[in-house]
Amino acid sequence: MSQRHTPPVTVRPERTLSRCGLWAIAPTQLTLPFTAEGMSERITAEGRCKLTPDYDVLAWLCERWQTQPTPTGWMRPTMYELGSSLYDRPPTGQDYPILRQALERLAWVRITIDGYDAEHGDWRENWVTMTHLLELVERDDEDPTGLQRPKIRLAEWLRQALDADQVVRLPWRMLREFGPRQLVAKRLWIYLAAERWKPVGNGEEGLWITLGDRLSAALGMRYSQPRQARAALVRACRTVEEVDPRYADGGLRIHRVGNGWRLTAHRATWEEWCRLRGRATLAPPRPEERERIRAERQRIKQLAADSLASAPQRLDPPIGSVAGSAQRPLDGL
Repeated sequence: MSQRHTPPVTVRPERTLSRCGLWAIAPTQLTLPFTAEGMSERITAEGRCKLTPDYDVLAWLCERWQTQPTPTGWMRPTMYELGSSLYDRPPTGQDYPILRQALERLAWVRITIDGYDAEHGDWRENWVTMTHLLELVERDDEDPTGLQRPKIRLAEWLRQALDADQVVRLPWRMLREFGPRQLVAKRLWIYLAAERWKPVGNGEEGLWITLGDRLSAALGMRYSQPRQARAALVRACRTVEEVDPRYADGGLRIHRVGNGWRLTAHRATWEEWCRLRGRATLAPPRPEERERIRAERQRIKQLAADSLASAPQRLDPPIGSVAGSAQRPLDGL
C-alpha cells in the first residue's frame, strides 16, 4: 500500500511561462499553432496547454526539481505522488488518465521565444529560441495503480532559469482552490504574482496594467467585445480577493483612465505580510486569522488617512502677492 504524499506548501514555476498566454482557460483546439503574447514576451507555440491541470502539473514539477534535483536531470515521481498533491486526496483510476494527458501536452508542445537566448539564459534582441518544456518517457499508459514512475526531464533552459531563481512563488493550496468556473480569476492571480510590484507606502505595494489586447492574450481571454472582457475581469478580481487575503479590502480595481481602462492592484508587501502573520509563510491563513489581518490593515489605512487629514496644508501665495510681503494687486489690474 503506497503512502500518501504531503503536498508542497509553495511551488516555484518559471516566471516567463507564468506571464505568457500559453495556457488555455476555455475548451479550445490545443494542436493548432498560435501566438501567445504577454506584456513583455512573445511566444509562438505548436500546440497549447490547459491552465488546469497542465500549469499545476508543471508548477509541481518545477518545485520537485528545485527540492530534489538529480545529476542527469531526470525525475521519477510516481503518478500516485503527483495525483495526491494535485487533488489533496488519494487519486482514483479516473484521475490517472487526466494526469497522463497533462504530461503529454506539456511534453508535446514546442515553443519559439522571441528575444530569449536559452543557452545563456538571457533576454537578447534579435534572438530566437526554439525549445520545449519537458521530455517524457512512459512505460505503461494503462497502469491502474499509480505506482508507475514516468521519466520526466525539464528542458535545459527551464532548469537553468529555475537554478537562477527566475521563478514566481505561489501558495499551492491557493493555486488549487480556484474552481473550474473560476479559470479567468486563476489566470489573473498567477499573472499578477509574476508581475513586478513597486512599494507605495503604508506597508503596501502596487501596480497598474492597461487593459487591451495584450493583457487579454496573456490571460487567454477570447471575448469579441471589450466590455465583455472587462466584465469578466471584474468578476475575476472579486474572486481573487476572496481567495487571496493579500488582495482583500478591494485590492483590485478596474477603472477608466482617459479614453482607456486600467487594472490597478495593491497588496501588503512581503515584509508587512510576515508582520501581520507573525511568521514568514505563504500558506493561506485560517478564517479567524484572515479577519484579524483584514482589521489590522483597515486600521493602518485609517491611521494614514487621519494623519494626512490633520497635516497642516501649505497654501500657495495668492496671485499678485510676493512671499514675505503684504498682499498687493498686480500693476495694471
